[in-house]
Formats: sequence, C-alpha cells, structure tokens
Amino acid sequence: MCEEKLNFKPMYDYQFWLMTEYTLSYNVNITFENHEGRLNLDVFTSTQLSLQVGKISGIGIRLHFTIIVAFVLLAWTISTYFMPQYVHDLNETGYWVLGIISTVLVFFSILLHELSHSFMSQKYGIPVKSITLFIFGGVSDISKEPKSAHKEFSIAIVGPITSFIISGIFAILLFSLRGFEFTSFENIQLSPIEAIMFYGVIINLLLGIFNMIPAFPLDGGRILRSILFRVNGDFYKATKTSTTIGIIFSYFFMGIGAVSLFVGNTIGGIWIMVIGWFLHSGVKSYQYYVEIEHLLQNVVAKDVMETQIISIKSSFSIQKTLDYFQMHLKSELPVVDDNGILLGLIKNTDTLKVEENKRNEKNVQDIMMSKKNLIIFNPDAKIDDAIMQMMKKRQGKVFVCDIHDKLLGVISKTDLLTIASERQNYFQSMHSKT
Repeated sequence: MCEEKLNFKPMYDYQFWLMTEYTLSYNVNITFENHEGRLNLDVFTSTQLSLQVGKISGIGIRLHFTIIVAFVLLAWTISTYFMPQYVHDLNETGYWVLGIISTVLVFFSILLHELSHSFMSQKYGIPVKSITLFIFGGVSDISKEPKSAHKEFSIAIVGPITSFIISGIFAILLFSLRGFEFTSFENIQLSPIEAIMFYGVIINLLLGIFNMIPAFPLDGGRILRSILFRVNGDFYKATKTSTTIGIIFSYFFMGIGAVSLFVGNTIGGIWIMVIGWFLHSGVKSYQYYVEIEHLLQNVVAKDVMETQIISIKSSFSIQKTLDYFQMHLKSELPVVDDNGILLGLIKNTDTLKVEENKRNEKNVQDIMMSKKNLIIFNPDAKIDDAIMQMMKKRQGKVFVCDIHDKLLGVISKTDLLTIASERQNYFQSMHSKT
C-alpha cells in the first residue's frame, strides 16, 4: 500500500476521424487502494459493442455501433455540401445515393489504411487481433509495440503511403474518365461517377497528409519517434519528445476549432475541437502507460510476487467456492490441482450466476477461465510490460509459474502501481537533492 499517488491523470486512449494510426488498444479500469488516481482506458475495440463482419488474413474486421452515427453524418455532409458543387441537376435522392457510395468509399479506404499497418506488423511477427471501424475512423488491435526503430518506422509509414497510393489510383481513374483533360478544379461539372472518383482522390490525400502530422499517436508522431529512437538510442526519451509534440498539436487543433467557432463555422469548429481533445486525451493516457512501464523496468517477477496464495481446487463445488469467496473476501481466485499446477481462474461473479439448486452439482472446472487466457510470467521475467498485458486481456493479476506451470506467486495491478509509485517518489527525492 503506497502513501503517495502516482502523478498521472486519468485519460482515454482513442483513435480519431482521419487519424487511423495503429495502436495498442485497451479496455479496462485500473484502480488502486487509497489512491484517488484512476486509469480508465476505454477504446472502441470492445467485442461487446462491435460486430465482426469478416476476417482478412486472420484479422477480424469489426464494426463498432458508433459507425452508424459517423456513416449518417458523413453521407449527409457529402450529399448536402460536396456533391451539389460538382454534380448538377440531381434530385435529393440522387445526391444521397452519391453521398452513401462515397461514405462507403471512405471507410473502405480507412480499412485499407489499417490493413497496411496490420500486414506490416504481421510481417515482423507482431500479432494483430482485429481492425475496428468506428465513429472517429479505424483502429488496429496490435498486440505489442515494436521496440525497434526500423520496425516502428515501417509499420507507421506504410499507412500514409497506402492512402497516397489509393488517392493516386483514383486520380488516374478520374483523369482517364475525362480524357485527361483537366484545366481547373474550380467551377467544373462532373458526372456522378467522376464526382465519386474526385472525392476518393481528396479524402485519401487528406487521410495521408493528416496522418503524417508529427503528432503522437498519429502515424507521423510514431514516425518521428522512430527517427528520434534511431538517432539517440533511447526509446523512453524519444517517446517523451514525440508525445510532448503531440500535446502541443492537440492544443493547436483545439485553438483552431475555437477560432472557427468564433467566426461562425459552428460544425467545423466543434469537430476540430473534438479532434484536438481526443488527441490530447490519447497522448496523455499513453504517457501514463509509458511512465509506468519505464518505472517498472528491470523489476523481475520473483522479487515482487506475493507468495501467500489463496487458491482452490478444480474439483470444488460451486457452493464450496462461494464459501471460500465469502471467507476470504476475494473477487477471483486461482484454480490449481493437487500438485499446485495452475489450471485457471474462477471469478465470484461467475459462481453467482449458477442457479442455487445446481451449486452443489457443478464444480469449478465447469465454469473456470482456462489458464491459456491468463497472464503467466516465469519468475525471472521482467514485469515492465505487465500493465500493458493486463489492459489487453482485461485482467487484474499476473500469475508467476515455473516451467511446469506450478503456481509460485501472484502480482496484482495494485502491486505494480505501488512499486511504480514508490520508485517515482525515490527518483523525485534523489532529483531534489541534486
């Protein structure tokens, strides 16, 4: 139990419209005893709020429910403001058809952008679970960050390059449709198909340019970090610099949005301010994660694990397990066999779901979480990425086992945050003396 709280602010990690950078995605609340601080990272990759519509190279393609809002708003904007400028003499239905087709084109372009990140990650042996399209764009659920400057540069740069290539393809199609006769983009009249091609050129060009802005966590920010990392060889310092620049850009966007509001551009101003706010929030939450990881570097599991473990046997009935939960006031317990081999995890909430008249008939192994879904470290493993794994798997404990899976100890998220806080206080005290 630590006395001081970590000096990190609770923030959210989001992707943004036209900000389709790859990311580590989290969906978990982290709280720690006697601390007011709370880390709440809620990303739009929750399987409870999205629908998988297919798979590409083993990568699940998911649609978050908020994409409905984005789709309608974007289709309305295109059909009301963009298409009437270039396509004349259509009725309202005709413009809506063009708007809908163009909106599908937008999300397809974002999907290709994300797939490029994902394929490059897979090339480097980094698993990608899914890609989710939602209200602010797209997010690739990449399992871990590349700690190599070359790998991060390659994974980040391929997204904008893909968008530029798509823009170029649409440009070639557009010019070929018009016989390569284009004198000016002002006051031109296009056919419906030409207008869709024209929109494809613009949106993918903007997608590529916007993501090249060196504002973390955009692709440009990650490209900047990879370059800084290559130059100075310090991943942490490179991250600090790139995230600081990201925060500056977030304030810049919010400022531009405020000015737009002031001059009467209400919708555009609000949208730009929201983008700035999300960018700021995303950077802050990422800084939180990086700070904890940095503070936990070189800490090994066996030095901080709790060896006094309360566990239950897989043969226990549900009723006996409920008695254990009540006796020890625990929300979850590890499940082991007679030799102490870790088999899984049982949660109090899962046992309570079992009907009362069946609690003596069913046993733990019927409802426990398999150990393949748990976070397991060996005793000599460094724990600096444990917080990230907890976030990814939405779990609050790391189980320390030997090579035979015998349970040796447990590390909770509270333990990790306490260690990080104590180390932070130590470094601050040493710094104050210099």
